[in-house]
Amino acid sequence: MADKKAIIDETQFEAQYDAEAKLLLAQKPFLANILVRTVKDYMGLNPCDVEELIEGEPYISTIPVEPGFTNSVQIKGMNSENKVRNEGVAYFDILFYVRTSDGLSKVIINIEAQKSEPIDYDVEMRGLYYAIREVSSQLDREFDSQNYNDIKKVYSIWICMNEKDNMLEKIYLTKNDIIGISRWKDMYEIVNVVIIRLAKTLDLQTEHELHRFLGALFLPELSAEEKNDMLENEFDIKMEGDRKELLKSMCNLSQGIKEQGIEQGRREERISTLVTFFKNDGTVAAAKQMLNSSDEDIKIAKERLSMIEE
Repeated sequence: MADKKAIIDETQFEAQYDAEAKLLLAQKPFLANILVRTVKDYMGLNPCDVEELIEGEPYISTIPVEPGFTNSVQIKGMNSENKVRNEGVAYFDILFYVRTSDGLSKVIINIEAQKSEPIDYDVEMRGLYYAIREVSSQLDREFDSQNYNDIKKVYSIWICMNEKDNMLEKIYLTKNDIIGISRWKDMYEIVNVVIIRLAKTLDLQTEHELHRFLGALFLPELSAEEKNDMLENEFDIKMEGDRKELLKSMCNLSQGIKEQGIEQGRREERISTLVTFFKNDGTVAAAKQMLNSSDEDIKIAKERLSMIEE
């Protein structure tokens, strides 16, 4: 029961952290700073100008990826869920429209934040699936079966944290003219996947602003004050009101998760010691006296030892 309680407490901490991280990341100044460093249409622009191009309010964990559901809500943007096998219903973390600077078109952007890179599959493949869903769900919303040229360009941007090194990769369509020259020239980049891998520690020497920006948001080694200073002084984002409180709350939650993990690790060591102690014929009374063990730890150690001996 104690193990279960620790897991539940940690899960609640992480769920709250994830929710607040999405709320913070979905604010337009933060989205704009990501777009100018990842999306070709906005590179080189001032983030403040790109911020003005984002339509409506981004959808946060409300639109399904699952076929038949994604286009059930009209975005001002769109709708935000997907069902991934063995994971239940999955929602786009953040989904929104952004106009191009010439005002002639729009781009659909999906941003996903992952605490760590999945181990059961390549994140590039899931990113591709999400991007393709962004395209197919446009039917009867952005285009009809008589006008496929109205399909809007899409980006699925994945931020994977706690990586060994900083990395950035982009995946998009390309064309090879095998015989002759085709007339299809303008839409190679209709489907785009961007994978950002964020190292566990901030590289103060890095020249890539994208990783410094994301580090200022998510890296636990920085205090709330240090993050505020970086975001305001380096990226010209005013950290005030709800924005400042969300960042502070995330820092507190991150510290709580870290401390809880450390304590859980120490407890696992104590229980492992008890298992060895009982395996060598130690008594409960001796465990309480010599090892200062609690009744709960003794019970768990006894259960584990019985499983080993079966």
